[in-house]
Amino acid sequence: MWVWLEFHRSFQDSSLFIRHFMNKSAQLKIINRFGVTRFLPLNKTVFSIGRKAENDLQLLSDTVSRQHAEIVYENDTFYLVDVGSKRGTYVNDQRIERCALHHQDRLRIGGDDEQQIIFLDDSVENASAIFNSSPNLTLSSPSRDRAPITSANEELQKLARFVEVNQAFKFSMTPDDVLCLIVDAAIEITRAERGFLMLLNTEGNLEFKVARDRNRNWILGNEFEMSRSVVEESFKQNRSVIINDSKITMAGMPRDSVRNLDLRAIACIPLRRFQMTENMDATTILKRDVIGVLYVDSNVSGETLTQTSLKLLESLAFEATKSLESVRLMHEEAEKKNLELELGMAREVQIALSPSAIKAMEHFEVAASSVPSRYVGGDFYDLIPMKDGRFVFALGDVSGKGVAAALLAAMAQGALQVQFASNHSLTEVITSVNRVLAQRSESNRFITLFCAVLDRDGQLTYINAGHNLPILTRTTGETEKLTTRSVLLGAFDFVEYKSRQTRLNSGDVVVMYTDGVTEAVNSDNEMFGEDRLEELIQRNVTLSAEQIKQSILDEVISFTRGLPQGDDITLIVLKMKS
Repeated sequence: MWVWLEFHRSFQDSSLFIRHFMNKSAQLKIINRFGVTRFLPLNKTVFSIGRKAENDLQLLSDTVSRQHAEIVYENDTFYLVDVGSKRGTYVNDQRIERCALHHQDRLRIGGDDEQQIIFLDDSVENASAIFNSSPNLTLSSPSRDRAPITSANEELQKLARFVEVNQAFKFSMTPDDVLCLIVDAAIEITRAERGFLMLLNTEGNLEFKVARDRNRNWILGNEFEMSRSVVEESFKQNRSVIINDSKITMAGMPRDSVRNLDLRAIACIPLRRFQMTENMDATTILKRDVIGVLYVDSNVSGETLTQTSLKLLESLAFEATKSLESVRLMHEEAEKKNLELELGMAREVQIALSPSAIKAMEHFEVAASSVPSRYVGGDFYDLIPMKDGRFVFALGDVSGKGVAAALLAAMAQGALQVQFASNHSLTEVITSVNRVLAQRSESNRFITLFCAVLDRDGQLTYINAGHNLPILTRTTGETEKLTTRSVLLGAFDFVEYKSRQTRLNSGDVVVMYTDGVTEAVNSDNEMFGEDRLEELIQRNVTLSAEQIKQSILDEVISFTRGLPQGDDITLIVLKMKS
């Protein structure tokens, strides 16, 4: 299936109209580093020069600005004008801002010394030819060696253009510049009249990206015609399709579009992206995906595609695909950096929502820490002092990871703070928060939560809504698991939660944690586990809350032996004072 975008073809040739007002004619003589010469007529009142594809003279050098200079025709004089370039514009090695041009002036654009640019005044050039000619001048007959010399020069010029374009791919270019450069070079190498570049879109259909003619004009118009059969064959069969003489080819391979358009020469080259296969072994295997096609055609009789042109065109398509892939990867890298910056800011916000400093309390000490497995995580904790001297400990874990989990965690944390600030009981708070989450969060997002309120006399009232069982370790070495067998939050909005109580004595330790601790995995695929955590707390029960917290984190890191963190790790350690 094809997506034929609306291009508006315009064949308005304004050169005759412009020449009517230009009493003076001139041209640029351009000699590249291979010694190949070409001439560009200055038949416009404003002739643009720069690295951008839309310029009348495109110079593929990183020392040339995208819009570098202009040759302006005013009052029968041609002026070279710099248009704010970075590397400057020069006439006869003198830097200029605006300068009248004279016959045989040498132009240098930026730091481009790969080619010579010479301004030729046609009136002076023609006068010199007449003055130096002999009255007995006769025209010589064409030499037999003339055609081979001309042909060799053309082939060399094509090769030079290919090398120039290939080097330009190394510059920092936008995707649009790369596409225009590819099509313009393909037209020039093959001496075609038109060139089109099509790429696969997200729906898997070929989509026009560039349509240009040999004068570097965009082909515009609500419709234009080309050989669809050639493009389809090249794309589907992943091979180059060449038609050098449509009248000869027509007998063996009829193509209505070629015949109707009276096309004499067509070349369509698939653009292939090479990728490594997922299963690698001793032999490297490449997967070739066709991501688009490069198409050129001509209806000029005698404009056949030479073998050199075809090889250069295929090489151009290969280099172009690599360049497009590099541009894509560069843009992905830029987007990745922007995403990392945004996630870093989100991480700062999440840290700001967590308690930054815990005021020292007379009857207990507390230490807490949260280490997300990504920039932001679904674990959260909060320590909320109440006006009547009680203290709230909350530790939750949202299903899933990343930004979505972090947003739901922030929502739950905010709801808890608002409810406790209104002096509601623990059961009222948890029931209300569950109702809000069930009604407003996604159906597949849930929160496990342990929430406890500590009185000044050591009475601990708690609700465990599907969370990992906190471990209460007494000074005697005995341990208890704090559970209320309650449903996790966000599943059903009608659930009523009930609390339990226990009394904490001097030296008792309560460790609240998320599954990132107990489910940490080592290289043997063994989990850290609740038993190992319980034994660790029992050994360190005499230490401070901060020391117990750090010993747990150190033990988990040592256990995983440098393996990537698989889940968020969050801890709250509460220890009663004397």
